[in-house]
Amino acid sequence: MGVFLLVAAWVALSAHLHTALHHDMAEQFVWAHSWQLGYPKHPPLPTWLFMLAQTVLPAKPATLYGLSAVCIGLTGVFTYLAARELMPPTLALCVAGLWGLQQPFGWRAWIYNHNTVLVMTVAMAVYFAARAARRNEQGSWAAAGLAAGLAMSTKLQAVVPLVGVLWALWRSGGLESLASRKGVAMAIVLGALVCTPPLWWMATGHTNALAYATHQLGSGAGEGDSVRMGQFVVSELRMLAPALVVLLIWVVRAYGQRGTEGVANAPVASRAPLRAWVEGLLFVPLAFVLAMGIFGGSKLHAQWGVQTFQFASLALVAWFGTYFDRAPVRGLVLTVALVQGISFLVAASPAGARLHAPGAVQGYPSRELADRVEADWQHAAPGCALRYLDAPFFEGGQVSAFGHGFPAVLQDGRRRDSPWINEADMQAKGSVIMRYLAQDLPPDVIHTPDMVLIPPSRVKGVVPVVWGIRLPKGECLSARGGR
Repeated sequence: MGVFLLVAAWVALSAHLHTALHHDMAEQFVWAHSWQLGYPKHPPLPTWLFMLAQTVLPAKPATLYGLSAVCIGLTGVFTYLAARELMPPTLALCVAGLWGLQQPFGWRAWIYNHNTVLVMTVAMAVYFAARAARRNEQGSWAAAGLAAGLAMSTKLQAVVPLVGVLWALWRSGGLESLASRKGVAMAIVLGALVCTPPLWWMATGHTNALAYATHQLGSGAGEGDSVRMGQFVVSELRMLAPALVVLLIWVVRAYGQRGTEGVANAPVASRAPLRAWVEGLLFVPLAFVLAMGIFGGSKLHAQWGVQTFQFASLALVAWFGTYFDRAPVRGLVLTVALVQGISFLVAASPAGARLHAPGAVQGYPSRELADRVEADWQHAAPGCALRYLDAPFFEGGQVSAFGHGFPAVLQDGRRRDSPWINEADMQAKGSVIMRYLAQDLPPDVIHTPDMVLIPPSRVKGVVPVVWGIRLPKGECLSARGGR
């Protein structure tokens, strides 16, 4: 329960402070209009979860923020449960404490995207695989397979941590018995059954997800290897900084206690099974990312570290577990609470907006954009509900999220990326067309010079947007009477 309350507090703070949705969250409002086996860029599970949430909650930003809190909260729960299978209960609590200090699961827990669902499903797979290996439960093997299939239905990158799980099972001796090998085989089959439909959907050209997964190759060719690695290391150290601060405090404290030197020579990570899990959950994903940078020439993005260092807290406790054993867990909880409190105050301060990673779009006037578009639509077509937007995904997603009626978005005017939109129905009910330049608007739309939004200069990564009204061809046609 504590994990969910902590994550919910971080998400609520961000939802209160932000004036716009993250780019990836805007995409969900663009895609979540039809049940598809795949969507542009990624497999379908994150969008499915949003659409499932809409069966009981409105399609509003608060729903997506809540969904992010649930997914990250479950990630913490399954990470703790996995630690319980691999180490003593007190050390598992230490893992949970350090996990909550990792910024992707605290300060940045508000972002709902494919990484959010990926870390949850991977944590599920790790827990059930560790449980199955330890207890030889066929039900746990089946659950691990289902979780693995869900992970592959979330993001193609899931194959990396899943290979890490197999590595950990092999290195820890979890595959020595015939029963465990049968269990792994069953898990692989179940996982394949779950993820085959969306993977087949992508492979047969229904989405561009495969192209998106490989487009980063060579993207950092203009930078040297040392520059790419340096930037990635700095960004990830920043994400892990609160956890590393608590670790440093605890190591210094332990060194000040008599008799630590003798105990510290026998680290928890010396236990072969736990060492194997650290290798699989941390070093295998890290080796993949570094290989992408060195051999694939890719630019190493900060968000790649979300899953790469997902189990960093487990590794830190495995390596420094003897120091955590030297003092009551109560002291660690108080230290974690203090660091969390300081981080929360910083995030809530004016400096917090500047410290957020790019993509948060602090200060973008999404509500103003949605209100103005709705007002222009009602002026041109009074009494008609706005059902369709033909717009870039970011601006279209903001209007769909903050406006009325959850209008569908024809993403960037490309039919292939929005196959669920019926062109005849769109023509009949009318639409708002949004572009970055007025000369790019179709000649048949109503447009005036004031149909433009210029973001504040402090907002980075966005440009002015203009729009026009394409009137309905049905019963609202009589409302033609532009400004």
